[in-house]
Amino acid sequence: MMLLFIKKIHCSESLSLLFSVYPFNSQRKFNLASDLLDSHVLGNDKLAEPAMERSTRFSIDGNSVDIGEITESPDTEYMSTSAILHYCKSKILLPYLKLLTIMGLRPVLDVSNSSKCAICCSHFHSIQVAILMFLGYVLQYMACFRRDRGFCYKLVPLALTSSLEYENYKQVCYGNVIFTYIGPSILHFVGFLYALYLFRISDNEQLQNLMERVFLLSSYSPQGMPTTKPKRLLRMLWFFIILSVIWMCLSLCSVNLMLAKGNIIFRWMENSSYEIRMVLKVLLIICTLIHDMVQATIITSYCLQAQLLQAHLMFLKERLLNRTITPLNWMREIAEFRKLLKYLNDDLAPAVCLFTIVNISWATSGIMWLLNLDKVDTETEPLVGISILNELIWISAVIVPFVQAARLSKECRRTQSVGHELCVRPFLHQDTSQEDITSVLMYASTLRLHAKLFHYPIAGRYLCLVLTITAIVLFSLGMCHLLQ
Repeated sequence: MMLLFIKKIHCSESLSLLFSVYPFNSQRKFNLASDLLDSHVLGNDKLAEPAMERSTRFSIDGNSVDIGEITESPDTEYMSTSAILHYCKSKILLPYLKLLTIMGLRPVLDVSNSSKCAICCSHFHSIQVAILMFLGYVLQYMACFRRDRGFCYKLVPLALTSSLEYENYKQVCYGNVIFTYIGPSILHFVGFLYALYLFRISDNEQLQNLMERVFLLSSYSPQGMPTTKPKRLLRMLWFFIILSVIWMCLSLCSVNLMLAKGNIIFRWMENSSYEIRMVLKVLLIICTLIHDMVQATIITSYCLQAQLLQAHLMFLKERLLNRTITPLNWMREIAEFRKLLKYLNDDLAPAVCLFTIVNISWATSGIMWLLNLDKVDTETEPLVGISILNELIWISAVIVPFVQAARLSKECRRTQSVGHELCVRPFLHQDTSQEDITSVLMYASTLRLHAKLFHYPIAGRYLCLVLTITAIVLFSLGMCHLLQ
């Protein structure tokens, strides 16, 4: 009986000792997960302890106690840096880089480890894409093909037989050559050359670095448990890529429908054979498709980086509020975010702006033509279905970058209030010093982060204002019988 009583005492002392150690051990697990994420994201050289098995030594009341702890990792895919990076590269990064390579915006081979012949072949692919784009501009002028309304011809009399009628007519192009063909073509081609320099010649790895950083941030939750954020982020990125593919397919359909309607005459080759005219038509379709693919790829790249930057800010805010990052490291991350945002605004945005100028011009001209506001082109009757589809294509290409820029600016404004959110969470941040909270509050409130297009901050309220003014103008023109 006495032996049983002594065993119970020893058992109760062991349990009390274990419960006294457990909170400290839990906090250590929390700190280890935080250190592991910091080593992934912030590039620290410290090594985290294995997640499956750890042995720690504590000193309690002068006695050394060894406690061996065996834990099962919830999902090693989320805890391993190599697994996260492999997931990012295989699911989104490598497929998109291949698309950039097809468009000639990236080298086909690694230039640093290739021979001179391979380097020449890699440059030849980009030159080939540029030649096809230039050939497309020439073919569009030869065929009188306008991206805002299709093929535009008019009948010109050749010989006057009486004062009332003409005997022979000639179908010729009409329209201002500079504003209709040369100007938009130059802007479009300059946008491609600028993007070629940005993605290839300047040796830029901005998209890859940003993707890896955001996927690492998204792969951890405050409690160290697996999260589905990487999959949601992946679906969002692929959503923009799929939208660009759909946009290119619709544009190809509209061009083919325009080609199928009416007799097409190529300038300077009116008397050529049927086979040559068919070859020119096929070349026109291919070159026009390349124009749209290049434009869609560059605009999609802008949308992807804007989405990644938005997710970057959101994940950093969550980490700060949930105490998985120190205020000092958070401010360092915001400084890195400034550089990424500066690249988006100052380097990538100009290419998108060049294409946006052309797209707005085509959309505006096509709408005015559909509404019979073009007083010169009154003979060509628009094909309503094809023309509306064509206008929707250019309007969507204009709106999407502005929407993404407005969403990023909105997330930037939310970051300014992160200091106030820290102050209203006293229980979670009761161990955080008041100096750190004040520093975050002052630093966040002074942030001036915006997504810019045409070097002007873009916000959702500005887009709503533009849409409101557009609706007012349309109603006013309709009331004045100008939209008949």
